[in-house]
Amino acid sequence: MAGEVREKCAVAAIVSTDGETIASEMLYESLFAMQHRGPEASGMATHQADGSLKTHHRLGMVRDVYNQETIRELGGLSGIGHNRYSTSGSKLAHPQPFEDKAVGFAFSHNGNLPVTNYLETFLSKHHINPRHLNDSEMAGSAIAQYIRNGHDLPDATELAYPLFRGAFSCVAMHDGVTVAFRDPKGIRPLALGSFEGGYAVASETAGLDIIDANYEREIKPGEMAIITEEGVEYKELAEGQSKLDMFEFVYFARHDSNLYGQSVNEVRRRLGEQLAEQHAPLMDNNDNTIVIPVPDTSVPASEGYAEKLGLLQREAIIKNRYIGRTFIQPSNGMRRQNLRRKHNIIPEAMKGRDVVLVDDSIVRMNTLPRLVELAKAAGAKSVSALIASPPVRFPDYYGIDTPKQSELAAANMTVEQMREQIGCKYLGFLSLNRMVEATKMPAESFNLSCFTGEYPVGIGHHKAEIVSPVSMEYVD
Repeated sequence: MAGEVREKCAVAAIVSTDGETIASEMLYESLFAMQHRGPEASGMATHQADGSLKTHHRLGMVRDVYNQETIRELGGLSGIGHNRYSTSGSKLAHPQPFEDKAVGFAFSHNGNLPVTNYLETFLSKHHINPRHLNDSEMAGSAIAQYIRNGHDLPDATELAYPLFRGAFSCVAMHDGVTVAFRDPKGIRPLALGSFEGGYAVASETAGLDIIDANYEREIKPGEMAIITEEGVEYKELAEGQSKLDMFEFVYFARHDSNLYGQSVNEVRRRLGEQLAEQHAPLMDNNDNTIVIPVPDTSVPASEGYAEKLGLLQREAIIKNRYIGRTFIQPSNGMRRQNLRRKHNIIPEAMKGRDVVLVDDSIVRMNTLPRLVELAKAAGAKSVSALIASPPVRFPDYYGIDTPKQSELAAANMTVEQMREQIGCKYLGFLSLNRMVEATKMPAESFNLSCFTGEYPVGIGHHKAEIVSPVSMEYVD
């Protein structure tokens, strides 16, 4: 059914201004740097000198989807790219970039449109059947239809924009013009950079760094950047209000990226410092305590926690980095199987110790019970767990893989019940206020819906799916 495929992805764009830059080569590097945002598939579309498009997309990691011959054939002086993971539906369907070859148009979308009835009505009026299209394909088809009606890409995007209801950071390309635009709340990040010979757009600044592009600024909420070989122009499509998804700081973004002008790594360290203020001391004998992060996202938080309290920290959980993120695996069974492959421990670091595990979040509660079991088997004296964010109690409808509230552990158990099921001595979360304080930004700057159930953009019929959680500890 349309609108049921929910994705969390990365988008990228390259525009050459010197006539020499090969778009596909730079797109490859940018997508490679943002592999963490979408490990299932990757794709590119490039604009050729004769006005045609060349496209390539396949299932797999970036390094497997492209080879030297593919990159050479794609070429192009401008291009857009996409990394994808799917959370429901067929992995073989809905590849991106979306393309309409008849008009020479390509489009990539990061986010999710929980309300698609406006798009469905528009497309049906123009004799386009939306039934088998996902939200991204409907959005791309709407822009393409306006192009078919005689509008250039910026005007077509502006006309289609009011039909998009949800979270979207997008790049699109047609007739030598590239646009990049965000939803009015700026829920998903989108950064613009410049390099000698052109411009680049990426979901994260790490996607700019790898190609030596200088960060210029974020595309503002409700704004469109129009990029040509002549330069960049900006146009406001809607009144914007920044509501960046807090999960970008907590989990998704790379440590070396910047959001809201701040280092993600430093914000995560401050999350750990806030944990230390809220949950200290845990043990009577700190000399016997060892702090161990659950890799990778929680490492800075673990460092901040340990340093604030003067505790020993060791990275004693070994992660198999070829598994990918279990959080975004399509089924619970697959997640559990991959968890067995994903983590192992160094028992010598834990034997006889009071172990404090630091993790970034608890969603389905698959990871921690396994790690606590391993730590106890290694001879840990005790095992406690600290979480560098509040409990996740509400589903996300803006592109993160938490579609069902029944799958969210904290929506259906108290913290004490979670502790018992995990099997740890102590379980503590970071409060909502302290998490926000760590960002040095006001709470109004963020989408906090997965913690509070307050959605900054309408979620349509999904609102009826929301139920009151068992408790609201760490949020009240």
